[in-house]
Amino acid sequence: MKLLKPVLVAFALVSFIAACDSGTTPTNQTANTNARPAATATPAPTATPDALASAAADYSQFCIRCHKADGTGGPFELEDGAKLKVPSLREHGKKDSDDHLAKQIREGGDGMPAFEKRLDDARINNLVRYIRREFHGQTASGGSGNTSSTPTR
Repeated sequence: MKLLKPVLVAFALVSFIAACDSGTTPTNQTANTNARPAATATPAPTATPDALASAAADYSQFCIRCHKADGTGGPFELEDGAKLKVPSLREHGKKDSDDHLAKQIREGGDGMPAFEKRLDDARINNLVRYIRREFHGQTASGGSGNTSSTPTR
């Protein structure tokens, strides 16, 4: 009987420690219970790739040097020392048709180089959609709604 009392105390102590120990790792249990609802949750909208990601890459590669990341343009000095006033994409071309902007990118002019040898028509059209979305506040698929080849100023 004298042995039973210390054994019961030891058993109670071990049980108490085990209960406290499992209480110190709620992160494992919480993480498991929290993971279940997250698995059934709807994925975030950013889970789908941007349809104009390649156009954004083209803008970074070909346009950003002169038109800047925010599309504001401004003074730009060419390698030969000539200075250009690069138009802001936030204003320039807003009233022009998509076809007119595509032609400007393709053929260049007014100090802008032609990109017809570096970009195919699909990439140029996506670049126009990208400019419309990023700098003109229009939806990427909506465009200007005006696809005639003459400007609508």
